Amino acid sequence: MTALTAETTTLRTVGRKIAMQVVGVVAALGLATACTTSDSGGPSNQAMGTFMGAAVGGAVGGLAFGSAGGVIGGALVGALAGNLVGRALDQQERARLAQATQSAFVADTNVPTTYTVEPTTPSSSSTPATVVAARPVAPPSTRADGSTCRPIELTATKNGQTSTETTTFCKAAGSSDLKPVSV
Repeated sequence: MTALTAETTTLRTVGRKIAMQVVGVVAALGLATACTTSDSGGPSNQAMGTFMGAAVGGAVGGLAFGSAGGVIGGALVGALAGNLVGRALDQQERARLAQATQSAFVADTNVPTTYTVEPTTPSSSSTPATVVAARPVAPPSTRADGSTCRPIELTATKNGQTSTETTTFCKAAGSSDLKPVSV
């Protein structure tokens, strides 16, 4: 019994050390991106994407795996994904992608909802327009709590680079707000 208690204590200690190292890496990533500011002086899209991605990823990982490891893994994956998305899209482009996502969520078919976003700054007249799209990849499903969920493929083409990711969005019963539940 004493050996089992000592082994459990050792595993907890090792787990805590790893968790602290991962938290340190996420904090360093957050600090590094927080030093970048937008033209308006606020935090950059990249910094906000990293922070929001880590928060959502940590929550999803914790719920999915029910452990500290799930929270940490989810936070790392979310921070990385949020960093990449935040770096890529500006506020207007993200707003249009959110509109496309809302349309795709309620669509009867899997035809994508696509928006073209023209550059907003006068100096960017030679910059090509950004194209964002959202397409449902499966029919909606209802969960036991009454929420409706649906996987949506999000695509953004900016400066000749296309990125695609599939995220499951859920809407609580009686609400119109979509919340991502997978990163």
